[in-house]
Amino acid sequence: MPTEPRPNSIVRAFRQPWVLFRYIWAEVSTPFLGGSLFFIFVLLMFQAIRLSDFLVVHDVAIDIIFRIMGYLIMSFLPVVVPIAFLLAVLIGFGRLSTDSEVVAMQASGLSLYRLATPVFMQGVLVAMLSLTLNLYLVPWANQRFRYEVFRISNTKAIATIQEGRFTEGFFDMVLYADEIDSRDDLLRHIFIYDSKDENAPVFIAAKSGRIFNNQRDVEGAPGILLRLFDGTMHRSDALKSTYEYIEFDTYDIFLRLTTSKVVGVEKPKTMSFSSLRRRIQVLESREELVHEEFREMNRLKVEFWKRYGLSFACVVFSILGVGFGVVRTRTVRSNSLLICLVVMLGYWLLHTVGLRWGEEGYVPPFVAMWISNLLLAIIAVMALRIASR
Repeated sequence: MPTEPRPNSIVRAFRQPWVLFRYIWAEVSTPFLGGSLFFIFVLLMFQAIRLSDFLVVHDVAIDIIFRIMGYLIMSFLPVVVPIAFLLAVLIGFGRLSTDSEVVAMQASGLSLYRLATPVFMQGVLVAMLSLTLNLYLVPWANQRFRYEVFRISNTKAIATIQEGRFTEGFFDMVLYADEIDSRDDLLRHIFIYDSKDENAPVFIAAKSGRIFNNQRDVEGAPGILLRLFDGTMHRSDALKSTYEYIEFDTYDIFLRLTTSKVVGVEKPKTMSFSSLRRRIQVLESREELVHEEFREMNRLKVEFWKRYGLSFACVVFSILGVGFGVVRTRTVRSNSLLICLVVMLGYWLLHTVGLRWGEEGYVPPFVAMWISNLLLAIIAVMALRIASR
């Protein structure tokens, strides 16, 4: 007859999985942190030219540059976290397999499914962290980044003006300057066309002008001051059949930074989770939607489910990483990186196609944003079953 296990053996049987879990967690956590830093560094390199332009051309303070880099890093996290976690699982289990530790564990009676349990748990935790970032922190970072870029571009507004060419979109105006002195913010032979009021457009010509950055109006709103010298202003009103002609020695134009319109805070990727959900509810409550409203609702729903889908990808990658990671190779890191890149290219291709189809209304937004996770989950389960045999 089978004997009852001793209390000490019961304690050892209870403790053994947690010791194993901590060991596997340590094998995955270190590559995860290292991979996150590596991918963030690579993505920041693509922004190096823009950051150097802020520093050299716009003369931005170094603390603002670091602030912008912080916003960029936070905006990279939805992509960086799943990639780094997949790479970490591949490297961790690749090393365990190469050193025959997986074989030793299986010889001790532990199946590959049990070995995958701590990684799956870790994937759930990383997915919850990623979801929190995607829902709250990342939209805020995207919004702040757009605001800072807009503010910098307009506080050093003369850098956006091209000498001898018509500059469109300069505070909703068309501006031409024959000569530009960027050091002293001076303009010569200036022509301005302002069509904010379509019924009464304004034409201004001046011999010279100067831009004063970082100004505020009487209400405290930020902006720049464009001071014109020795010029004329022409205004015609078609409705009133009037024409105005004014000569001036000095004429000031305050250009207000209307961030809500230019920054793009109304875009889905910069909207907070509550604002996104509230806007979807407003559109769904309407009985009939015009074409633009229908497309807007699709874009909002795609963004809504994208935040969940990218986070859940960490769970799928935990299973996929174990299935592919136990394959024995001599060069663990290079092969793990290659597998990671191939998987991410395939995943991102499906994600991009789903994003396009969801916004156009070809498929429901939920299906569009979860089809890549579903297909990859099937591959992950198959790979894990094959590896366990």
